[in-house]
Amino acid sequence: MHVRSRKVGAVAVGAVLGLCLWASSAAAQASAASEPDGAALYRQNCKSCHGAKGVPPARMVTIYPALKTLADSAEQARMTEQAIIAVLQHGKGKDMKPFTDKLSAAEMAAVAKFVKTFASPAPAGP
Repeated sequence: MHVRSRKVGAVAVGAVLGLCLWASSAAAQASAASEPDGAALYRQNCKSCHGAKGVPPARMVTIYPALKTLADSAEQARMTEQAIIAVLQHGKGKDMKPFTDKLSAAEMAAVAKFVKTFASPAPAGP
């Protein structure tokens, strides 16, 4: 009788552990799925002025002479993700309007993180 109750207990513990692992995995997948896609948001909201890879098209530079090249190493060094978010929240100068009516705080953070990917990789050392 003791052997059978131990087996039932072990099966119950195994079932609980399996259920916990499954729930944890499902929560992690849901969290990853709910994170905004910074690249897609950039393409939808920023690419027309700032270019696909952070280099604005010549036409945009003609229209907006103060337009920054986001892929420029000096700009990348100066811009933190928080600074990019601040520009998205408040705009910059007379030409770049705020995006608070188009992007949530999480979406702005995702765009800022994506913009930081434009940084040139450090040169390989000897």
